[in-house]
Amino acid sequence: MKTLTQLIFFLVIILGGQQSLAQEVILIRHAAVKLDRHGWMGAKTASAMRDAYDTAPIRQFNPDTVLSKIPERITDTIYVSGLSRSIATGLKLFGDSATIVSLKDLNEFEMHMVWLPLFLPYKVWTSLSRTMWLMGLKRPGTESFQEARDRVDNVSSFIERKAEQNKQAILVTHGFINRNIAIELEKRGWHIIQNNGRKNLGATVLRK
Repeated sequence: MKTLTQLIFFLVIILGGQQSLAQEVILIRHAAVKLDRHGWMGAKTASAMRDAYDTAPIRQFNPDTVLSKIPERITDTIYVSGLSRSIATGLKLFGDSATIVSLKDLNEFEMHMVWLPLFLPYKVWTSLSRTMWLMGLKRPGTESFQEARDRVDNVSSFIERKAEQNKQAILVTHGFINRNIAIELEKRGWHIIQNNGRKNLGATVLRK
C-alpha cells in the first residue's frame, strides 16, 4: 500500500511538473483600419496610401468575440508595436485589465513602394513591392529583408524569455511579422495549434 501511495505521489509530481512547464504564445493581428484602398492608382498615390495606413484609425469590433476564439489570458502584460493600429487594437481587446507595452521592434516590416509608370490596384502595388523587397531591393535608410530577419530572431528570443517567465506571451501586432515570428518559433521547437493569424483580429497560437 505504501509503495502504491509513493507511486501515485511520484506520478502527480511528474505530471504536475510537465503541466507547469507548458508555455504558450498568442500572436494576434491588429483590427482592420478605416482606409479606402480600392481603385487603380499610380505609384505616388500608392506610396501616400501606404503612409496613411500607418496612422489610420481601426474599425470597431466586439472584443468578446475575438477573445472567445483564443486561449484564456493568464499573463498580465500585452505587447503591441509602436504603430497606432496595433496599440488601438491592444487597448480595445484588453483595456485596463492588463498592462500594454509598446515596442518598436514589433512594428511591421518596413517596405517602400516601387516606382513604376503604371496604374495598379493597391494590393498589387504592395504585393509587387514586397516581392522586390524580399529580393533585396530597398530604399536607402529603410530596413532590409536581412535586417528584418535579424529583428525577428531577436523578438523571438524575447518572446521565449517572457513565455518561460510567465507561461504565456501575448502580442497584438501585424500579419507579416507575426507569420515570420511563428516560422522562427517553429524552428525552435514550438508547435502551432491555431493558425488564423493571416486575417485581421485572427490569432496564431503556439505551444511548447
